[in-house]
Amino acid sequence: MTVNVVLKEILKNRTYPEGGSVLYSIAEEAINNGNKILLDMIEVDSVPTLFMNTSFGDLIINYGINETKSLFIFNNISRSQLERIQKYFNDFQTLIEKKEK
Repeated sequence: MTVNVVLKEILKNRTYPEGGSVLYSIAEEAINNGNKILLDMIEVDSVPTLFMNTSFGDLIINYGINETKSLFIFNNISRSQLERIQKYFNDFQTLIEKKEK
């Protein structure tokens, strides 16, 4: 099953870290239920690191990078947003690899 999530609704009246924590909770439930998340980025201008740290970053720490990557399907995402999220995951992977050495 796919859980539809509209990011602008998560961010409404929240700070980026708070919004990231909300997405983390939704994602954790999706993982536990064997679901995927369709994350709709419509009307979202940017995806700051403050948001990604409390959502993607915490998911990577607790569930692994591959599980986190495979959890999300993006909709209405701009090229720059996609590149920023990909860079975040790549940089996180590099940190993990350095730590393991």
